[in-house]
Amino acid sequence: MCTSNNTTLMRHVPSKSPDLLLRPVGDGFAYAVNCSYPNSFRLLNQRQQEILQAVNGIDDMQAIAGKLSIPPETLEQFLSMLGRTEIVSFDKFSMPEKPAVPKSLNFWIHTTNACNLGCSYCYISTLNTGKGMAEAVRRQLLHKMVEAAQKDGIRHIRLRLAGGEPLGQFSSWKIFIPQAKQALVAVGCKFDAGFVTNLTMLNDEIIAFAKEYGIGFGVSLDGVKAMHDATRSFRSGCGSFGIVDTNLRRLIAEGISVSINTVVTNLNLTGLPDLTRYLIALDIPFRYSIVKGEKIHAELLDEYLSASYAIMQEAIECGWQFSKRFQFCDLKPNELAFQTCASGFSGGAIYTDGTLKYCHVQFGDDKSQGMSIFNEELSLVDMIASGEHHEDNRSDDCKKCRYRSICTSGCPVYRVDGKDPQCSLYHRYIPKYYELQAIERLRLL
Repeated sequence: MCTSNNTTLMRHVPSKSPDLLLRPVGDGFAYAVNCSYPNSFRLLNQRQQEILQAVNGIDDMQAIAGKLSIPPETLEQFLSMLGRTEIVSFDKFSMPEKPAVPKSLNFWIHTTNACNLGCSYCYISTLNTGKGMAEAVRRQLLHKMVEAAQKDGIRHIRLRLAGGEPLGQFSSWKIFIPQAKQALVAVGCKFDAGFVTNLTMLNDEIIAFAKEYGIGFGVSLDGVKAMHDATRSFRSGCGSFGIVDTNLRRLIAEGISVSINTVVTNLNLTGLPDLTRYLIALDIPFRYSIVKGEKIHAELLDEYLSASYAIMQEAIECGWQFSKRFQFCDLKPNELAFQTCASGFSGGAIYTDGTLKYCHVQFGDDKSQGMSIFNEELSLVDMIASGEHHEDNRSDDCKKCRYRSICTSGCPVYRVDGKDPQCSLYHRYIPKYYELQAIERLRLL
């Protein structure tokens, strides 16, 4: 017989999260995830599904236990487990919230306007004008980073060294990175740096340096062989895939962190299935992003993305780690977030002359607001706070959407009427992402 305390507990009324996604996944299993609570994904058997479906926000636990002929203690244990990630709750549900102040900073660094490739779709309006970032700018950047650690309590700073082609400026950054790491560690701040590169300029010196200082590489890849060569060629017209493929395999063999970013456009979307097979075989993380600022063929995109997901599902059955290897656009299905990227809260983009912009796509745009890191009156944190805040521009639909913490309304700079142009695509593929994650979990069972 229940004690009085247990009787009181059994009178509590559980509710399902309003952002719950509950879908069958085959063989009597289903997945459940609260799309507003980080890492809440769970695989449920048939009996567990019945319990969750019986939670209606009206019946208390005693009534649910009676309806399902389940021991009260078993029901309490199961619902308490679901309550830890707010799939159900006996109170209110939480949402990812913006912290009062940042504890880390993340900057995109435009190391140079020079690039050895001649990609026709490059967004950088200042490409191949001027030189790389001067020594005086790098010194000031280091000064401002140390200031951020001391004045604002920043405990982690990450730089993404991009361009142009940043490896063309390696001789400068191989001096800066050790200096920055030493100076920031001395004031209690962790420092990381990585290259965003076309990976056509790798050599033994770069590899040795990357291993010594834990440098990672984010590599732009448009497709396999002819598909990549058609869009990412040297200015001579010669394709770059063969060199990139060789260098990718060198980094993997050396145990250096490397990931792939593919911008999906009308020019390369038909090659996504072949690219998916290639990247799965390499077993490295990769991300497919939909092109910004131009229209893409929606039907073909859906067709070739679906084919790519089918290839991923086959690979999962053979042991490929889908949840650790694939990202779609800026979606954050497990971690969740209060905004898409660091810009406007804990990050931004710094141009070769030291101008701090909200985003790197604004380089060369005089209409967008910018500040200089040579301003001694404002710290980096102050500059970010007093700068542009496109991230706050969200539609009413986005604010109410079940997936608002997963897609975060997409890239703030390219939103249309406050939402990502690929909104409808996300609504189809977010459940599919969780389905593949469930298949991955089922295989482990």
